Amino acid sequence: MKRDTLSRPRLDALLDDAVTSSIVIVRGARGSGKRVAVRDWLSRRDPGATLWSWIECDTVEHSIPETIERLCAASSDPESHLVVLSGFSSLHEHQLSAQIQDLLRDNPYRRVVLLSCEYLQLERQRTMLPISISVVPPHQISFTEEETASYLAGTALEHLAPRLSKDLAGTPQLLRMAKLRAETMLAPASAPGGLKSAKQASPLLGVSATLRELSTEETDFLFAVHGAVDRDLKQQLDQEVFAPGQLEFLSLLAVPTTVPLALLPALVQGHNAEPSAWLADLEARGMIYRSSRNPEEEYCLHPVLRRVLIGSYLAKDAPRLRELHEICARFEMLHGSAFRALRHALTAPNHQLASDVLRMHADEYLDGELGTRGAALLDDLPRTVLARYPLLAICLAVAYSSTGKFKLKTVELLALAAAGARTVARKAPPPDRLVLIMVESVAMRLSGVGDASVRCARSGIALYLEMTPGQRDAIGPFEGALLIQLALGLYSGGIDEEAAVAAELGVAADVRQNRAGNDHFAASVQAFLYALSGDIHRATELLAEAAPEHWASTSANPYFASPFRAASFLCAMESQHFEDAARWLELLRIDQHNNEFWPVIRWAETMLAVVNGETTDSLVRMQGYLAREREQPVAPKSGRQLLAAASSLLSLAVGDPTNAFKATIKSTSSPARGLLQGRVRLAQGDAAEVLRLCTAVGLPVQPRARFEQAVLVLAASLQQNNRSAIGGAMRMVAALSKEYGLGSALNLLPAPDLERILSEARTMRVELIIDPNTVANIPGGLGRTQLTARELAVLAELVESGSTAEIAERQFVSVNTVKSQLRSIYRKLGVSDRTAALDAARVQGLVTSKDVEGLD
Repeated sequence: MKRDTLSRPRLDALLDDAVTSSIVIVRGARGSGKRVAVRDWLSRRDPGATLWSWIECDTVEHSIPETIERLCAASSDPESHLVVLSGFSSLHEHQLSAQIQDLLRDNPYRRVVLLSCEYLQLERQRTMLPISISVVPPHQISFTEEETASYLAGTALEHLAPRLSKDLAGTPQLLRMAKLRAETMLAPASAPGGLKSAKQASPLLGVSATLRELSTEETDFLFAVHGAVDRDLKQQLDQEVFAPGQLEFLSLLAVPTTVPLALLPALVQGHNAEPSAWLADLEARGMIYRSSRNPEEEYCLHPVLRRVLIGSYLAKDAPRLRELHEICARFEMLHGSAFRALRHALTAPNHQLASDVLRMHADEYLDGELGTRGAALLDDLPRTVLARYPLLAICLAVAYSSTGKFKLKTVELLALAAAGARTVARKAPPPDRLVLIMVESVAMRLSGVGDASVRCARSGIALYLEMTPGQRDAIGPFEGALLIQLALGLYSGGIDEEAAVAAELGVAADVRQNRAGNDHFAASVQAFLYALSGDIHRATELLAEAAPEHWASTSANPYFASPFRAASFLCAMESQHFEDAARWLELLRIDQHNNEFWPVIRWAETMLAVVNGETTDSLVRMQGYLAREREQPVAPKSGRQLLAAASSLLSLAVGDPTNAFKATIKSTSSPARGLLQGRVRLAQGDAAEVLRLCTAVGLPVQPRARFEQAVLVLAASLQQNNRSAIGGAMRMVAALSKEYGLGSALNLLPAPDLERILSEARTMRVELIIDPNTVANIPGGLGRTQLTARELAVLAELVESGSTAEIAERQFVSVNTVKSQLRSIYRKLGVSDRTAALDAARVQGLVTSKDVEGLD
């Protein structure tokens, strides 16, 4: 013992206690580093003892007693330790037992440590051997479930061994307490049940391990055993001779999961004694131990001991316990684990502090311990709390959304977060109000209400630009991530230019907060927006700076990695590196059903499928996705635009211009709709209509749209063989391709049109990104249905009335003639009824339609 830290009466009391528990049995398998573990434990338990006697039990049997006698005689220190290493078993029991007992009677201050490979058998022989909790430090191996079951064989606890082993952390001493207590109780009369998969405590937690489902009697019995163990442990604590205030000090240490030395001053305010002296004493008793993860800085308590301490000595003082949890939460938030900080804050309960934890560690919510376990803590909160603290509600909604399930639950939480944020933000200071605006914007975005998300995002950006540098600093390290969420809100509503500006602000905030060296998520979103708009050169530069090795790893969070992977896919497609694009697409598909970027993934699949000639399979998959759209996260406005483009392109690739044109009607952007319809008309050979549509679009702002418009104009001019326009159109296509690095719009042309463009480029000696020998997989010559003048007249009448008698009267023909002409119209259009005929006729421009006119 350390004589300079304990008084003589205290030391004498410890030595007297040592007489009754001086034999220590520790289990250790061969090759587990027993010498190092025991030496480490002895150095902590008795730092002042320097003489340790090591005996190998696997030596010649008759030499062991002689070795013990020789070592005892040579030892002059009465506090030395006699350590019997490896191989001690029932084979040596009859030799060593009596000798060791005699040795301890003659030298009551020594301790004997037996490392046994047959702990269970020896424990059965020594049923009443006192084994203190102090003799099973954490670095030694605890009982496994199988060993626990073997130890409890023949008792009422045998079938409860898996649960009991987990609940008591496999501690032999606690298992022994449970066994002795169970022998005094009335065992459950119910028969053992079968193995069943344990039910989920929360949809956010995975399916639990397979455990035997307990009957009510067994559950009550197990609960009673745990209660008895807790009472026994409390009785042991009460019998310990503690210095005044030391038990309270030990209770304070039970509040955090681990106790860093830096946290001690905040926990033990008001204690006059030196904490280091009490720490050494408690560790010598085995009450606490240094964490094996950080042996110099952190201390730990056994989880059962921690529960007993809190329940017996702190629970009655609720304000004090709350204060301790808040102290631990603030410490962990700044210096330790964000998950532990959240757990302490919610246990306090201090929901504002919990919101601050999530705000400071937002980038850890979907990754790491905070994301994997933190949502389960939030799931227990009542709806009234979630309404008052919207950041908690939105985080829980994101967790539900990421499971791809519980859609109604997700929508409910999003509505709760949006309403709460709008209410609470009214009186909040600017930094907090900006956070709440972001919450509302995200809630609207994930709910599919793009316009509301855009309004919130715009007001958030405006507020941010008005804030002073000090107010921006008050946002904390979440500043960059907050701006990126506002940028995604603008993107979801199709406001791409403003989204790019917000993303630029987010990147700058990350640099200012020294987070540029983290995961570069802000930069990856910025690259994604540039790639979508068509500035491939700029996107490629940003991707090279945005931690590509991190986002290319399959272990990266699929949601956060999606912008980087989608941008990389687009850059590979535009530069004609289709094998690289296929690899990025495979990464994009990871966890795609739980990802709000799923429309981008569908669009990427479509582009690659058309280039590779796999359109039929891709079309079937797309139809399946659209049929199950309610199972996906809600597609925002920008997502619906991409889905319309993908559906139209796939239908065109399989030679179905009718459905291709129908898909364009769902496009959410008028310029994009015009270009999509121009692509369909080009495949139908209607060059004049293509040029009209391109003219109606005007001059697009984004490079991708400008390039697609230039490609359509060039293809239509070549169809008309308009030599005066072909040269200028070709030079425009080449210039845009070179300036921005674009090329995939050429791959998506009908095959005859692409062939004409490549032939003309060779003639004019113009270099394009696309390979000169490329053949497109989209058919051409998909002309409109040819109807006679009389059939066109009947079709026009069909728009106004479905009555054959009325049509016959207005056309001055018989009813039978009208019926015959209708059958001919249906056959040529490939339909079987009036409604389908009118839809097909509108798509092909055979009849005028207010809807079609408005869309043009």
